[in-house]
Amino acid sequence: MAQWYFDEDGDLSLLDGKTIGIFGYGNQGRSQALNMRDQGATVIVGSRSDSSAEQAREDGFETLPLGEAAARANIHFILVPDEIMPQVMAEHIASGLSAGDTLVFASGYNIHFNKIEPRADVNVVMIAPRMIGRGVREKFLDGTGYPSLVAVHQDASGNAQDILIALSKAIGSTKMGVIESSFEEETVVDLFAEQSGYLHAVRRGYEALTEAGCSPEAVMLELYASGELREAADYMMELGLFEQMKLHSRTSQYGQIVYGRPSPGEEEADKERLREVIAKIKDGRFAAKWTEVQENGSAELEAGYKQMREDPMMVEERKLYKRLGRL
Repeated sequence: MAQWYFDEDGDLSLLDGKTIGIFGYGNQGRSQALNMRDQGATVIVGSRSDSSAEQAREDGFETLPLGEAAARANIHFILVPDEIMPQVMAEHIASGLSAGDTLVFASGYNIHFNKIEPRADVNVVMIAPRMIGRGVREKFLDGTGYPSLVAVHQDASGNAQDILIALSKAIGSTKMGVIESSFEEETVVDLFAEQSGYLHAVRRGYEALTEAGCSPEAVMLELYASGELREAADYMMELGLFEQMKLHSRTSQYGQIVYGRPSPGEEEADKERLREVIAKIKDGRFAAKWTEVQENGSAELEAGYKQMREDPMMVEERKLYKRLGRL
């Protein structure tokens, strides 16, 4: 069983006299900054002169160039996108660090794959909310909280764990509970969720049903476009993956739980495919490929988007969404 931490485990007084710098004032950065300020923490924002800096100023935060904010802060929340994070760290933040400072990451990716190698005299911790940025703020305000994966990668001060839990409380996550993890584990489960193939499985289902004579509109509304899937996901969160099926018809329950389950051989074959997905994450093949794609201007990603935009399903989706008033 993983170790859990709750509000009673976090001591906000550990943040007294500390200046927390937010680097990356996007959905996560804004929500976490607002939550910490509401808890009494001193928060500044490091940003380029762009719309996010304007938003930070409108929200009442002292907003400085990245390097100046890095030099002022004792605790640094590194919340810029993974692909630009190493460059931002190297060019703007690293020179502003002091011994005993704390670096906080929301993802294990760049540390686990050694894209960023922090100096040895700073704490390196992770708070990875399992919640979108808007939800981080909303769940704080309504008092329910949200879970996060947390980890200490490097303890230079001797109390990095205590600082980690205090920060987790400050952003509102210990209300529901944070779970002790590792930078590697967070990276593996996060990338696996993105690479397991769900979107293309839906696309193949669409293709099979339309080949069988079903209309594109009926298929897309059934598979995802109606919003019913979002409601089901809410019940999965509240009741559990299979327990939420009791809210469906008995026909649906039998079809999904029993009749639609693949044979043991088919399940093992798909599990083997998923094991290979995990292997490519853990041994660095995916990270190496993604770095190569970025170095080539992300041309392969753009080509993938172009292919999907031209896919017959996406053409029909645009027609449906226009009719539904979404475009």
